[in-house]
Amino acid sequence: MSAAKTPKEEGPTLAGISVSAVLLALVGALLGFLYLASVPPTSFKSVADLNAYLEKNPELKLLDVSHFEGPVSRSRSWEQKREVLLNGSATTVELTAGEINAWMSAKFRQPSAASAAADETGIVIQPGVPNFFIDASAGVFFNLPTEVSIYGSTHERMMIAQGHFSAGPEVQFQISALRVNNAAIPVIAGLGKQLVQVLLQAYSETDEFVACQKAWGKVESVELVGDTMRLKLR
Repeated sequence: MSAAKTPKEEGPTLAGISVSAVLLALVGALLGFLYLASVPPTSFKSVADLNAYLEKNPELKLLDVSHFEGPVSRSRSWEQKREVLLNGSATTVELTAGEINAWMSAKFRQPSAASAAADETGIVIQPGVPNFFIDASAGVFFNLPTEVSIYGSTHERMMIAQGHFSAGPEVQFQISALRVNNAAIPVIAGLGKQLVQVLLQAYSETDEFVACQKAWGKVESVELVGDTMRLKLR
């Protein structure tokens, strides 16, 4: 009587090993992103402050990522300039970073709604007051503090977009770099722009946001002079 043949045990295939390696790499990349996104960047008030810091700390570590925080003007000069821009009653409007941030603080303090539905996902992403840092040599930095609530656990994050304004006829802010705290986000294929637009949806139905969008359509060009944004209107 012949002995029963047992099926030959097969080892791991090349395809299986490759898939496992890819999955492990993706998990590692995700964990690395989440960790970097949890570490707040070092804040500076000016390029000069950053250069002074770099002189004292020539060997930066992985987590030594800079962040420029724009000033907030205490004057109310932004109000008249806002009226001129929204009404189109002049051909040129000049706004400093401080005036823009004072405007943001007064008109964009409380979004109308969160950008995610907690009832369906358990996640709520709530943007705070936008902040601009302007430097003719460094460019424009758009900072958006964001509160992320995941099933009741709240986390503070800062989205930082660096970029420049395109030439006409339709002037747009073109993002060259985007980060959430210390974690970089690819900006290829318009991914960065889409993320910013998703976060700003919380403001999209406010009267101020709509008015600003309409006024921006009249902007023919943007020039940076020091910490000032010079808008030329049609």
